[in-house]
Amino acid sequence: MTLRSMTIAAKFAVTLFITRYLGLAEMGIYGLIASASALAPVLLGFGVANNLGREAAMSGPASITVRLLQYFLFLIPTYIGLFAVSVLVWPGHSHWLCLLAVLLFLDHLQTEMFSLMTIAGGAYGANIAYFIRFAGWSLFYIPLALFEPSLRNLTAVLLFWLAGCVVASILTVFLTLNWQWGAAIRALPSSELKLPHKHGSMALYVGDAANVSFVYLDRYIVGIFLSPTMLGVYVLYWSITNALNNLITISVVQIERGVLVKVAQSASHTLNHALRQVCLTSSGMALALGGLATVMMYVVVPHLGRPVAETYLPLMFVLSAALILRTLYEVVGISFYAYGRDDLVLYSVVGVLIIALGLNLWLDPQIGIWGAGLALVASYAIGAVARAVMIVRGFRRRTAAGIQVRSDMAPVVERPS
Repeated sequence: MTLRSMTIAAKFAVTLFITRYLGLAEMGIYGLIASASALAPVLLGFGVANNLGREAAMSGPASITVRLLQYFLFLIPTYIGLFAVSVLVWPGHSHWLCLLAVLLFLDHLQTEMFSLMTIAGGAYGANIAYFIRFAGWSLFYIPLALFEPSLRNLTAVLLFWLAGCVVASILTVFLTLNWQWGAAIRALPSSELKLPHKHGSMALYVGDAANVSFVYLDRYIVGIFLSPTMLGVYVLYWSITNALNNLITISVVQIERGVLVKVAQSASHTLNHALRQVCLTSSGMALALGGLATVMMYVVVPHLGRPVAETYLPLMFVLSAALILRTLYEVVGISFYAYGRDDLVLYSVVGVLIIALGLNLWLDPQIGIWGAGLALVASYAIGAVARAVMIVRGFRRRTAAGIQVRSDMAPVVERPS
């Protein structure tokens, strides 16, 4: 919790620094890159880390190392292909795109290693590497950029972020020496090179892909229909509430998730009671943190020297409301996960994604970033109500009597803000 809180504080400082010294347009581009770093591991990972994580938890991490290396080798031509396509689309920016491809590749590897180290019992080391990758680099970049104006550009930001990924990767290797990397490398040439994807739930994978797409969908639509400056304003305020959601997820939702899965094996009213308590705790925390963040932004933003951002300060109220509804939507969805109803997880996420897409395409061109904020509120409200209705109607009746929670259910996917 301390490391995560420090990470959120450091990322908040980076957000304010970019807005103040680089500009709102650069803030918008940075937001798109940050969203790509969150989308890539889910969309290009094909659920591999979830599958290998289950085996690592049961048989030890050394049992998955060869297949993990196969997966990492699979990612190399994938990112090279994406880089080649990007160069064809933007031929004059090959050096910058190469930097971006390497950054996203290393960030992808670190995201997967974080998940695997956590489930294999290395949570402390995983969170140290996480802090270095997402925030530690900023502790060096911001002071240097304050004294050296030539560093106040997006390329310098990405270079320092890349340096953080490199340091985190080296640390990760030392923290996982007992995973027998050397033996795995020696065994790799004689092993069958294929994507190690088996025994996984396609519903959970597609649901995760739809969910992370939903989280970052609006900024891409804002970027298409509005100016880079307006995108920067939206990303500035959205990043704050998304960071708060991550903190709530870490401190409440992830902790209670395992408890609710165990409670689901008893009477249904016991789970419903426990679920209500988690909803009250998490939504209350969202209300308090959202209110505190709104007050803080009203104090900080006028000193950033960006009048456009100050004009849209009331957007914080809309996004704080969306934070509360998002928290409820995610907590209520644990019921489906607890009973192994991956199909309902998938249907509800895809349904909300379609609703969000339609609302953003309709509202954003008409009322700008207000439309994106209102679409977020409406989507999460509809999703939370729909999931609650499914629970009230007794979705468990469609499962086999006396169902036990499956042991192969996938763990929570970690998504950076």
